[in-house]
Amino acid sequence: MRILFVCFFLFFTVINSNQYYSQVNSVRIEKNQNGFKLYKNNEPYYIKGAGAKSNFNEVKKAGANSIRVWSTNNKSYLDSAHKYGLTVTLGLWVAQERNGFNYDDEYAVAGQIALLKKDILKLKDHPALLMWGIGNEVDLQYSNFKVWETIEEIAKFIKKVDPNHPTVTVIAGLDPSKVFMIKKYCPSIDILGINVYGAIENAPINIRKYGWEKPYIVTEWGVNGPFEAKVNSWGAKIEPTNGFKANQRLRRYQSIIQKDKDLCLGSYCFLWGQKQESTSTWHGMYLSNGHPTEAVDVMQYCWKGEWPAKRAPSLMQIKLNGDNWKKNHVFIKNEEVILDFIYERNNNDSLYFDFQLYPETFSTKGGGDFQKSPDKLKFEIVKQSENSLSFKVPNKKGFYRIFVFVRNEINQTSVANIPFKVEQL
Repeated sequence: MRILFVCFFLFFTVINSNQYYSQVNSVRIEKNQNGFKLYKNNEPYYIKGAGAKSNFNEVKKAGANSIRVWSTNNKSYLDSAHKYGLTVTLGLWVAQERNGFNYDDEYAVAGQIALLKKDILKLKDHPALLMWGIGNEVDLQYSNFKVWETIEEIAKFIKKVDPNHPTVTVIAGLDPSKVFMIKKYCPSIDILGINVYGAIENAPINIRKYGWEKPYIVTEWGVNGPFEAKVNSWGAKIEPTNGFKANQRLRRYQSIIQKDKDLCLGSYCFLWGQKQESTSTWHGMYLSNGHPTEAVDVMQYCWKGEWPAKRAPSLMQIKLNGDNWKKNHVFIKNEEVILDFIYERNNNDSLYFDFQLYPETFSTKGGGDFQKSPDKLKFEIVKQSENSLSFKVPNKKGFYRIFVFVRNEINQTSVANIPFKVEQL
């Protein structure tokens, strides 16, 4: 009886597995007289995507058709994406020299390639798979060009075992030396992925200028990153308000990404989630409490051509004692300070305000490396009105940053912050 059960179980598993993998996507690139087009199962497919590890249902609801993840360490991302009808550009994490990997170590390189080949064979027929993202920003702070040999070996292997899914490698920014190296050493790469923030402004021009002759995808984009930000006299980075960021996202999508119909196959906005990167709100389109920011509304408009029925409010300006970030805000211990902010409602909803104070962070990490979030500080609120807050700065010397959050009845939120310094008399 036990043998019969085991046999039945194995048969059932095989049948289900065959059904599962019979849905594999056939993805190809076609060249035409103007440029290139991506096809999925013989239908034109323009990538409307987000870099995401969660909120897949919200991604789909907003009008996206694809997500990008950075590694194969969690197969559930593929399963969840498939559940919601999303495709996946699946990252194959290629170790970075800046984090200590030595591309002169033949055994380490061979071991890494062997593990990635195993993942490729295991996942190549997953019905959510759109294409393979071989490496993410391996060019960041690198000096050993042998990394491109690894990229090519993986891409060549994919060409051999998986004709259904194109290959893409993702670089940090865009410059002629990187384009040259990929053209020379990685002929099996079909698509160039570019992570560009401020540099997106000239990306369509530069990618042609630097001699890239295949299609590209904007694999990360959004607002200017912390590494591009203005800083004050003590090095605190100035984060734009959510209102400014929302307008910047909308303009960049419509006038840059969408406009390049010949070489650009689509994009993945960054970040459909939350992370600490200089601040807790810089790139994230969600807050740490799960509330969506107005960036989510913007992307729905980009993807669907219509705003959601309810929109987040929009914080446009923030000031301390009447001055914006252009002034270095320096106060004495326990000094009473006035925080002013200007916002747009966008609906007739009731609005709710929250104010949070944090110590300033001066992280030197980059490239998306993990940064620890600071702990929230208690502070004294003296008076609050619709557009201002009177509060006392801490009774301790140091560097700080105050945040204002405004949300509507369904928790759509806008954020702004401004740094300041506390000194003794």
